[in-house]
Amino acid sequence: MKIPSSRARAGRVSTPETPRPFPRLVIAATESGVGKTSVTVGLLAALVARGTRVAPFKCGPDFLDPQLLRAAAGVPAATNLDRWLTSDATLVASVRRHGRPGPRELNLVEGVMGLLDTSSWGTSTADVAQVLRAPILLVVDASRAAESVALQVRGAREALPVGRLAGAIVNRVGRGWHAQAIRRAVEERGGVPVVGMLPWSSEVALPEQHLGLLTPQTRPGPDWARKFRALGAWAAEGVDLELLAELAGRAGPLPAPSDRRPGSGSGAGRCLAIAADPAFCFLYPQNREAFEDRGARIAPFSPTAGDGLPPSADAIYLPGGYPESHARALARNDGLRRELRGWVRDGRPLLAECGGMMYLLDRLVDARGREHRMVGAFRGSATMQARLAGLGYGQAVLRRRSLLGLRGQQLRGHIYHHSRRATPGTTVWGWLYRPRSGAPPQPDGLCRGLVAASYLHLRLDAYPQVVASMLNGKV
Repeated sequence: MKIPSSRARAGRVSTPETPRPFPRLVIAATESGVGKTSVTVGLLAALVARGTRVAPFKCGPDFLDPQLLRAAAGVPAATNLDRWLTSDATLVASVRRHGRPGPRELNLVEGVMGLLDTSSWGTSTADVAQVLRAPILLVVDASRAAESVALQVRGAREALPVGRLAGAIVNRVGRGWHAQAIRRAVEERGGVPVVGMLPWSSEVALPEQHLGLLTPQTRPGPDWARKFRALGAWAAEGVDLELLAELAGRAGPLPAPSDRRPGSGSGAGRCLAIAADPAFCFLYPQNREAFEDRGARIAPFSPTAGDGLPPSADAIYLPGGYPESHARALARNDGLRRELRGWVRDGRPLLAECGGMMYLLDRLVDARGREHRMVGAFRGSATMQARLAGLGYGQAVLRRRSLLGLRGQQLRGHIYHHSRRATPGTTVWGWLYRPRSGAPPQPDGLCRGLVAASYLHLRLDAYPQVVASMLNGKV
C-alpha cells in the first residue's frame, strides 16, 4: 500500500461550499496500558510549545485524564465525548463549542481503553471517531515485540472503515535495529505511515493512585510544569508533528450542528455553590456549563480549606473526588458540616455524586482503617477498600419523586468507586441502579426533599430538567 507523503498541505480557503477546516485526530490503542495518555499529553505540550492552538477531548467517562490534557494544553477544560451518556448531536455540539477551527489549529481526542472496547454497551473510541469523521492514530507498545507490532496495526486498519486509520505511533521502542525493523514492518504490513517512534523514559512516566493517574488538581505542586516540558520534548523529538498536522487536516467536515439550543434564562440570578478542591474534583465541564447556560452564577468553595457555604447559594453541588485522601481536613471543618446538615434537613436543592455522597454520611473509614467524622446528614458510613466496588455504565430507575425527576423516569449515568457503603436497614432508596454489564441491580439514591446523594455520576447536559429543578427549587 502506498504511504501518504509527509509534505504539509496548503491552507484551504473556506467558502459556502467548502466548510471551514476543523483539523482533528483521535489517539487510540488496541488495549489499555500502552501509554496512550502519556502520548496525548506529550503531543499537546509539543504542539503548544511550537505555537499551535490546541483543544483536547477525552472519549468516555473519565475525570482524571481530562485534567492532565487541559493542563498540558493550557485551556480551561478538556471535554468528555460520550455516545451513551449523551446523544451524538450533543457530542458534536461539544466539539463545536470547545474545539478550534482553522488551518493552524488542532483538536486532539484521547480514546478510552482499547479501540473497540465497550462498543457493544457503551462508548468506544472507534464509534466516537466515526461520529466525528476523524482520522485515528494508533499507539502501539513495542516493549515486548518487534516486527509483530505490525499485526496490531493491520488488524486495527482492517477492523475500521476504509481510510479511518491514518497512522501509528510506536511507544517504548528501542534504538537501532529495533526501531528500523518496526518502522519497516508497520509501513509495509500495517499499511499506514509511522508518525512517531517514542523510546521509554522514566521522565515521562505519569504518577498514579487509586482510581487513576495523579493530576495537577488531585496533587497540586510545582513539578507539573517540569513534567509537561519533559513530555513535550519527548514527543517533539520522536513524532513528526508536520505529518501529524497534515493527517489532522484530512478530516472531513464536522457533522452539521443540531438546531437544539441550551436552555437559557430560567436560572438567571440564581447561585450554584460547587465544592471545588482536591477532595471534590470529579466534575464534567458540561455539567458546570449546563448551569451557566441558564444564567446561573457559579460560586466555588473549598471544604478542605475550611470554607463555609457561599452566603448567596441557592443550590449546592458536591462532586466526586477523593474525600478519603482529605478526610482529616474535612472532619475539622465543623462549621461547614453544621451548615450542610441544616441544608439537607431542610431539603434544599443539593446534588452529591459519589465522593460528595460519602461526605454527607456519618463516617468515612479510610484505607488504613482510620475513622473520620463526616457531615452526618444521612445515617451510614463509607469504608475504603483496595478493590473496585463499582465500575461502568448503568441506568437509574426512579422509585419515587426526587431531585432527578418523577417516579418511573430513567437516567443514564456511570459509577466508579473503591468504597463500600453501609446504611440502616430502614433506608428508603430513591432509585434502582441497573448496571449495563449485567450485574445485579443495586438500590441507590439517598433523598430528602430536593437533596439527592448517590454513587451515580450524571452528564447534566443530557438532563436539563435536573438543572432546572436545582435552580428553581422544584421538580
